[in-house]
Amino acid sequence: MISVCIPIHNYDVLPLAESIIAQGGDVELVCIDDGSSPEFIERNRPIEKMGKYIVLGENVGRARVRNLFLEHTQGDWLLFLDNDSEVPENFLETYHSTLDTQPSFDVIVGGRIYDERGNNREHGLRYLYGTRVESQTAAVRSQHPYKSFMTNNFVVRRSVLEQIGFDSRLCQYGHEDTLFGYRLEQQRVPILHIDNAVVNGYVETNEEFLQKTVEGVGSLVQIYSFMRDDADFCRSVRLLKAYEKVKRWHLQGLVLHIFKTIQKKLEKNFLSGNGLSLNKFNFYKLGTFIKKLPPTTPR
Repeated sequence: MISVCIPIHNYDVLPLAESIIAQGGDVELVCIDDGSSPEFIERNRPIEKMGKYIVLGENVGRARVRNLFLEHTQGDWLLFLDNDSEVPENFLETYHSTLDTQPSFDVIVGGRIYDERGNNREHGLRYLYGTRVESQTAAVRSQHPYKSFMTNNFVVRRSVLEQIGFDSRLCQYGHEDTLFGYRLEQQRVPILHIDNAVVNGYVETNEEFLQKTVEGVGSLVQIYSFMRDDADFCRSVRLLKAYEKVKRWHLQGLVLHIFKTIQKKLEKNFLSGNGLSLNKFNFYKLGTFIKKLPPTTPR
């Protein structure tokens, strides 16, 4: 049996829940609300008629809430979906078939795609990053299977999640999947990428995505505080690899100065949807990372 696990935060997940149940099969639906507003808690209450609906008293974060599904599910396999996912026909059947035909793999990643709804100036930054970085075929993701791990649509064997788990120290948004993917690689857990993508149903506005990006960089700063001596990990994360190179050449101060000089201009361009560029966005993240490093961290 597959336990379909959907963490919820301030989102109407009923359409997704209904589409999962409609596909039938040997599945269990479990949704955990992670500190949503009362409006969304009540809006999602009908999930109780389709499966389990657990409401947490406070927001515990993306890492901890995923670990909590171990307490509320029965399946040997856990399928995690983001609450804004839109699943295609035969979505569950594809996962069931893969589990039957590829029994040697402990983690299966299905992928994500973005449709044209987000291809506009108001949502352009998220759409650009999503389509250029995240929306990749299984063939491309398989070239770097652990670096390509994403939490929005994956199946994991229960025993593996019990053994590794998501790092509960991470309470902010961002990079819990980066660290989990690295732990999978460390433990040599077999991972398979397939083309069973969900549509990323909600494309954040430029303002929302920029805010989440800054928060995600802050989470990476936290991870770096206890992983910076692990050279393999730092090389596996694009932003950390760039920072280590800057640090090796003692250019942190120069990069930070340039960043502070053009930060407002970059943000204005990102928010307006004008002059969008992945290179500019990556520099913005690098500057934000250096700026957020605590004074005790060697720069």
